[in-house]
Amino acid sequence: MTGITPRDVAPGDAQRLQTIAETMAGVEDLEELPVDEAISRLEAAHRALAGALKPETERPGGGAGQ
Repeated sequence: MTGITPRDVAPGDAQRLQTIAETMAGVEDLEELPVDEAISRLEAAHRALAGALKPETERPGGGAGQ
């Protein structure tokens, strides 16, 4: 059975900060891993961070071309 957790009802900013913190913790000590695993973890971290930070990059008037 899946219940609602405090994280599920936390404000979006709090959820994004938690995702970022968990992601960064997951890429610690990469130098101790085989290269293939390190790359895999970095790619997963990139996807997670891009998703967590995406709302920030979609502000009106913002973006790389502005």
